[in-house]
Amino acid sequence: MKLSVFTVAVPDMTPEQLCSAAEAAGIVGIEWRCKETPEHVRKEAPSFWGNNRCTIDPRASEEKLASLAQTVRATGRRSLALAPYLSCGDLEGTERMFRIARSLGASLVRVGVPGYDGSRDFGSLFAEASAYLAEVEALAGDYGVKALVETHHRTIAPSASLAHRLVSRFDPDKVGVLYDPGNMVYEGFENYRMGFELLGPYLAHVHVKNAGWSPARGGSGAHPNLPQAEGSGGPEAEPLSPVEWTCGWRPIASGIVPWRQVLADLKAVGYDGWLGLEDFSGAYGSADMLRVYAAQMNEWQGDGTNG
Repeated sequence: MKLSVFTVAVPDMTPEQLCSAAEAAGIVGIEWRCKETPEHVRKEAPSFWGNNRCTIDPRASEEKLASLAQTVRATGRRSLALAPYLSCGDLEGTERMFRIARSLGASLVRVGVPGYDGSRDFGSLFAEASAYLAEVEALAGDYGVKALVETHHRTIAPSASLAHRLVSRFDPDKVGVLYDPGNMVYEGFENYRMGFELLGPYLAHVHVKNAGWSPARGGSGAHPNLPQAEGSGGPEAEPLSPVEWTCGWRPIASGIVPWRQVLADLKAVGYDGWLGLEDFSGAYGSADMLRVYAAQMNEWQGDGTNG
């Protein structure tokens, strides 16, 4: 399996700095974050979803895109994917992203999926997404790219099975699934290998990050039932007061996702595609994070290579 990095995870780097750092770490693929950055946000400190310096502006000129493509080629890297924040139904925006991807030579583009918060029923959201993807499928064929539906919490596709239900009527050469086990810690966990087997040809890409759950700690201190929440046993101090839990990002080796097992399951189903770094833990500086990630994936794949 080959290694890539999603630029959302390196907000302090410019594209030029990232390409050099990725080359030093032995990471070949680049997945470009694509979103407008308001001028007032550019004055802020670098952050994943704010002033991310490694972001492509969707209004970028063809000349600027050509310059970026040259930077990528000069370091022997590859523009693998474009990851915008599209809304379901935004066909004009989707086509714009496909056009940018084609200019960069990227073959994968993340597309919009409806969110789910209970304010609208699943059936109507699913119908809306299906109609959108039918149009997206045709556009993907026109532009020679593959549209990706990401397994993501708080959407109608948080799990492999729900993502498969959404994409299964479409051509897997044009519409696939971006499988993200880290997101599925928040919501959507299913047996990894079973999910890969279900997705079959729709398994198009994998993101690598991790997360974990812990008891929430309020301003008044630890919950009286904290020992029981942590598995100590014995009667609860306040059995009518449930413990609240919170989920947050963790370093790749320190969260709930057992990445050695996930990689073994991917290998078992014959997946030989890309593994894209998207670490939000903040545990490492950007350059160190790239090196640690490459070492982890190469070691855990068991072959010591980034082929």
